[in-house]
Amino acid sequence: MTEQPLFHSFQEYIHNNHLIERGEKILVSVSGGIDSMALLDLSAKLKTRLKIEIAVTHFNHQLRGKESDEDEAFVRSASKEYGFDCYVENADTNRIAENEKLSIQEAARNLRYAFFTKLRRSIGFQKIATAHNADDNAETIILNILRGSGIHGLTGIPAFKKDTLIIRPLLFAQRETIREYVESNQIKFREDSSNLKSDYTRNFLRNELLPLIRDNINPNFTKALGRTSEIFNQLEEYIQKEIETVLKQIIILRTDNEMGIDLVVFQNQPAFIQEHLLLFLAKEFTSSEIEFNTIKNMLSISQAETGSYCSLPMGKVFYRDRKRLIFTHTSHFAPFSYSIKLDTKYNFGTFIFESSTAASQEITNDPNIEYIDGAKLGDDIIIRSWEEGDRFIPLGMKEEKKLSDFFIDQKIPLFKKHSIPILLSDDKIVWVCGIRIDDRFKITDQTKHYIRLYYSPKP
Repeated sequence: MTEQPLFHSFQEYIHNNHLIERGEKILVSVSGGIDSMALLDLSAKLKTRLKIEIAVTHFNHQLRGKESDEDEAFVRSASKEYGFDCYVENADTNRIAENEKLSIQEAARNLRYAFFTKLRRSIGFQKIATAHNADDNAETIILNILRGSGIHGLTGIPAFKKDTLIIRPLLFAQRETIREYVESNQIKFREDSSNLKSDYTRNFLRNELLPLIRDNINPNFTKALGRTSEIFNQLEEYIQKEIETVLKQIIILRTDNEMGIDLVVFQNQPAFIQEHLLLFLAKEFTSSEIEFNTIKNMLSISQAETGSYCSLPMGKVFYRDRKRLIFTHTSHFAPFSYSIKLDTKYNFGTFIFESSTAASQEITNDPNIEYIDGAKLGDDIIIRSWEEGDRFIPLGMKEEKKLSDFFIDQKIPLFKKHSIPILLSDDKIVWVCGIRIDDRFKITDQTKHYIRLYYSPKP
C-alpha cells in the first residue's frame, strides 16, 4: 500500500471534522508507538499543504524503567529527524496514582493531558493532536458498555474536544490500515511490551475478545461501533444544551477553591442529566478526565448523609453538606498553628480570627461569634488545626469527648477536620471555631471579663 490513500483519507477527515485550519500551530503527542509515529509522519506531510507549524510532545510515565527512557530517547531522535521541536515531561506515575488513590491508567492520563494543555498554552499553540484510531474507539465503547457508563460512554472518543482543544485526526483509521502504512513507508516505531500482555482489561479486549467478535459475528464490528459513536455524540450534544440551562439554576457557590450546587435542584433532575451534570462539573473543577466509577461514587454521595465524600483527581474532593454538594481542594486543609494575642485581628491564609474585650455577652445566632469567660484563659493561646488525640468538653456536656468523634456526630467530613481552626489556651480547647465552645470556658453568673471571639472562613 502506498501512502496516498491513507494520507488522502487523513486530509479528508480533518477537513470534514474541522480539526485543523490553515496556518494553525499543532502540538503532536508522540509515544513512539506505531500509531503516534504514523500520525507524526502524516502531520509532517500535511505541514506543507496547510502551512501549519508542528511541535512534538512526549510524556515519560516511568512505568517500564529502561524501556520508558528508551521510548523518550527515540521520540527525541525522531522529532529531530523531522525537524520538529520536542517537549518532554516525566513523572513517577506509580507513586502519584498511589497518593491520589487512582488507577495507574487514570493517573497517567491526568498527568499526560495536564502537561499537554499547560505546554500548548505556554508555547502559543492552538491544538493537541493524539493518535487514537478507530479500534481504540471501539475498545473504549465496549469497555464503557461493560462498566455501565450510560450515554456518555457510548459516545466513545471524540474527534475534537473543544473544551480541551484535543483532536484525533486518525480516529477514522483502523489499526491494520495504519500498520500497512507504516510498513510500506518504512517508518520506525517502538513496540510497547505491555500491549502484548492481556492482564490489562483493554489489552484483553484488544487481544482476545474483539478478534473473536470480528471472526465469528461481524467482521466490520469496528465500523459499526464507529457509527454508534457518531449517533450518541449527536445525542450528547443535545443533552449538553439541556445541561447549560440547568447549570444556571444549580450552581450556588463558585470560588477558586470551591464550587457548590443546590442538592434539591440536582435531585429533581432526571438520572441521566444528574450523571452528565456531575461529569461536566467534575471535569471543569479538576481539569481532568473523569472515570465513570468516579461518577457513580459521586451519585452515591448525593444520596448519602451529610459529611459523605469521595476523592477526585488532582487532589480534589466531592462531598455532601446538608442541602449542597461541594467540590473542594484538599490542599485547602494543610495543617497550621499560630500564636494568638487577645484584642487583635488576624488575617490568616484560609480564615480571619479576631478577639476583643466586651462589656457583656450579646445574644447571637451567628455560629462564628462566641463569648467566653476571659478570666479562665491562660497565658499560652494558640489557634491551630486538629491533631490526633484532641479532646474537649462540648458546651452543655460534663464529660470529655474525642474531637474526631465530635466531628463525626456533627457530620463533618473527615478530610475537612484539618481545615477547622481550634482555639486553645494552655493546651485546653476553648473553641472549635464556628461549631462549639468548651463548657469550661462558658459565660456564667460569676463572669466579669467577657471576651468576644469572631471567626470567618475565607471562600
